[in-house]
Amino acid sequence: MSLRISLIAASVCLATACVSVLPEPEAPEALYRVEAVSELSGLSQDLIVREPEAPRLISGQNMISEGADGGLRVVRGVEWSGPSTRQIQLAIVNSFKIGEAGNAVLPEIGVLAEFELASQLKVLRLRGDTGMCEMAVSLISSRDRSLLARTQITARQEARSGSARDRALALKDAASDCAAQATQFAIDTLSNLS
Repeated sequence: MSLRISLIAASVCLATACVSVLPEPEAPEALYRVEAVSELSGLSQDLIVREPEAPRLISGQNMISEGADGGLRVVRGVEWSGPSTRQIQLAIVNSFKIGEAGNAVLPEIGVLAEFELASQLKVLRLRGDTGMCEMAVSLISSRDRSLLARTQITARQEARSGSARDRALALKDAASDCAAQATQFAIDTLSNLS
């Protein structure tokens, strides 16, 4: 019995020794978030805004850069402050003016709405010093799940310099512009349906 306890104690000591030699993860120098650039008025109906679908590479916290050879790399020293797709969703919701005839809400609130805004984030990366965002945005009828309208949104923003900070700001601005364009698409499409 004491041999068994000794072996367990030795195993625990060895396991803790292995953990202590693992390198500490690098903390980013700065975190960035996608923001609503303005509050747009004119939402005529309640609207559920879904989180964009996206490949895992661009839906997390890492900022991605595409090299000249087409290879994708993580930009060191900068990150999103949370998953990029969730931040774009929140920026879209925050881009609608509150107190209008219609309200933009998150699905988890549980409100029933006649329409939904769904999207697919296709591109969110840097190419050189250019931040790029591309989304396919769809307006869907909640009642019968029919597609009412669909559009492609593209935003590009040049960085002021080649520094990681300025490149991250360019990517943030491109993502914020995509959110604003998605908001305007929803307002325009719903007003044409009324």
